[in-house]
Amino acid sequence: MEKVILAGNTNTRIFHISKRLIKATGVIRTQDIEQGLVKYAFSRDKNWYFASVVPEASKVIRSFFTKSYEITWKDFPGKINLKRPAKVGIDRLLNAAGAWSMVKSQCIIIDAGSAITIDFVNKEGDFEGGVIFPGKQLIIESLRTLALLKEIKIPRNPRIVGKNTSEAIGSGIVFGLSFFVSGYIDFFSKQNPYLRIFFTGGNGRELQRRLKNGSFVKNLAILGVKAILYGNT
Repeated sequence: MEKVILAGNTNTRIFHISKRLIKATGVIRTQDIEQGLVKYAFSRDKNWYFASVVPEASKVIRSFFTKSYEITWKDFPGKINLKRPAKVGIDRLLNAAGAWSMVKSQCIIIDAGSAITIDFVNKEGDFEGGVIFPGKQLIIESLRTLALLKEIKIPRNPRIVGKNTSEAIGSGIVFGLSFFVSGYIDFFSKQNPYLRIFFTGGNGRELQRRLKNGSFVKNLAILGVKAILYGNT
């Protein structure tokens, strides 16, 4: 089995994968990645694959292991139809590769985490680009920098018409993000009648349930790694 590390902005996840099996073996806070790797007592002399959106985490991984291979945009199995493909986050490319490997069809991927990304993959499996927007937690944190909103508490299930400041903000965040994503889904669906829709990320399941559309895939990026290492089989 191959050993894989995916370093995200918040969490770093560790997997063991083969052509037929994906096994999640650990989660580390990315800001504590060095201590986390020591805690999990990984074999430093074994070959490790990794993909990272955090340059500091990449440096730690390279120095920690004797053998490591960084998965980059150059490994993406399709074309990247952008002028500067190296600037695309590897998490977005791995999500795209993972989604396309499952359906072999045009699709959009909504990754709802710290940011919300919506990316489009054409029917050949090529990455066409997408959208980046602040996610739920980033919006809450930005609002709390305003003096009058420091003590806001977002309701778990806000009503669409808020009756106080917290409820109004909750509606703006929860329903606003839902309407935002729904609008893009409608746009892409009209352009591509056979479009498949995937959600992933920490808030992806909540968003998918609210919109009642598409499918939620918890660890979509690791399916992209699997497609890169073993092909789209």
